[in-house]
Amino acid sequence: MMFERFDTMRCLRRLLADRQGNFAMITALALPMLMGAAGVGLEFTRAMQVKSDLQNAADAATLSAATQFRESEGKKSDEELKAQVAQIMMGQSVTKELSEAEAKILENSINSVTSRNETTKGTNFKISTTVNYRLPLNPLLGLVGATSLTLSATSTAESSFNNGAPLSLYLVLDHSGSMAFKTDSIDSRKSTCSNYDEASWPKPMRSNRPCYIDKMTSLKTAVSFLLDTLNKSDPTAKSNGNPASQLVRTSAVAYNDKASPTQGLDWGTKRASGYVNALSATGGTDATGALNAAFNALKSTNASEIEAHKQAGNKSFQRIIVLMTDGEMTGNSASWSYPVDNAVRTTCAQAKADDIKIFTVAFMAPDRGKSLLQACATSAENYYAPENMEEIVEAFGDIARKASGNVSRLTN
Repeated sequence: MMFERFDTMRCLRRLLADRQGNFAMITALALPMLMGAAGVGLEFTRAMQVKSDLQNAADAATLSAATQFRESEGKKSDEELKAQVAQIMMGQSVTKELSEAEAKILENSINSVTSRNETTKGTNFKISTTVNYRLPLNPLLGLVGATSLTLSATSTAESSFNNGAPLSLYLVLDHSGSMAFKTDSIDSRKSTCSNYDEASWPKPMRSNRPCYIDKMTSLKTAVSFLLDTLNKSDPTAKSNGNPASQLVRTSAVAYNDKASPTQGLDWGTKRASGYVNALSATGGTDATGALNAAFNALKSTNASEIEAHKQAGNKSFQRIIVLMTDGEMTGNSASWSYPVDNAVRTTCAQAKADDIKIFTVAFMAPDRGKSLLQACATSAENYYAPENMEEIVEAFGDIARKASGNVSRLTN
């Protein structure tokens, strides 16, 4: 009996001391956790991408609804705007791989809340959207008890439709010879014309078909759109009346290698429109005199402009310069001039220090022209670099919307 007990104890000790097969046993015990960890790594990357897509979709849909409120002049109902959010979100890439049932669940989780605040100047609109999506997880994670992950996104956008904002706006426009050059936009209204570019100026190009819209025509179209947008945002605007507005005062001055004769700021947009429509392209490029004229007319020490608004009942008003060029500052020569460029920068800095808002438009301009106008703009959002007629028209329209306060923006 003692020998049997001794043999039993010895076998037990040998069994406990035996390391063979431990790896297989440990692996078998740890395998679910290892597979779960691998699944977590894979799903974390996928979940971050889906959440990013979900947020982008919410931002796009919410901003679109806020923009539609503004563009409809506040006439679209809250329910219409909420429906638009859902429609846009369901058309985004985040829904492309969902089954019909999953897409329906996602659509039902979209919740938008709207609010409107009526003021004497107009209506402010706010829309917030929250969406939740239950992401099915890799079956490997089922080994550790995880089958799905709830992702959410929240987006808020605001916009406003104003009943008018008091402002004085001065256009400073390039009408140098290069403004006669063609753009890439075809003028289908003409069968024959004179097309110019840098290589052919001042003689037309050999081929005059098709006809292209030149830069000066593009500028005139863009200014017309800007002024028309200002008029639509101005409840006091009158096409025939004196004064033509009680809120908006505008003026324009053109320049090539010297400033053209200036005109004073006037109520409404009619005089500025007529001035721009009469411009033709000729000469070099030097914005110094024209920009100084605009600055002097708008500077805070100009008592006459303050008095004009005061007489119309405007206690305060925005002061805005729109500076446009298609080239670089050359003066009356054919090459870039540092003194001219530096003088323009100095005036821009003085105007901004006086709290004048500066918008700049570098229309199909070379790098030096773009650099100058980027420096002159009040902010990056006030700088535009259009490369064709459609883009310059949109740029001037955006300037008008910002000037009148009718903008849409994401707030988170």
